[in-house]
Amino acid sequence: MKKLLTSFIILGAAMLLLTGFNLPQDAKDYTTCLRKVNKKFGAETKLCPASSKPYKVWFVNDCNDTLAVKLAVQETSKRWRTFVRLQLLPGDTISGYACNSTGKYLYYAKQYADNSVELPSDEEINSSNIH
Repeated sequence: MKKLLTSFIILGAAMLLLTGFNLPQDAKDYTTCLRKVNKKFGAETKLCPASSKPYKVWFVNDCNDTLAVKLAVQETSKRWRTFVRLQLLPGDTISGYACNSTGKYLYYAKQYADNSVELPSDEEINSSNIH
């Protein structure tokens, strides 16, 4: 009996090691729901009349979840211009622009109304080392 119990314990431990402790994950990476659908240098925007290098980028929510999204587009000054949609429905788009852009952008997403996760503040984005 002792031998049988020891065998079951060893077998159970081996199964845990082989599966890599894959336990169900509660957290989903909602940034995978966003798909870039367009980007354009020289995009017309009334907010950048004197700009010689405006840039605009568009993303669509491809998931069935409603998202809260923050999009940041970098200016040549290395500052990030940010845009927020707190309720991006499935199939909806979010766009962002920079008047004098480097062509770089960042985006963050979480499930709508998930108060356990916060989108980064503008200060956090601008103080990051992402250049």
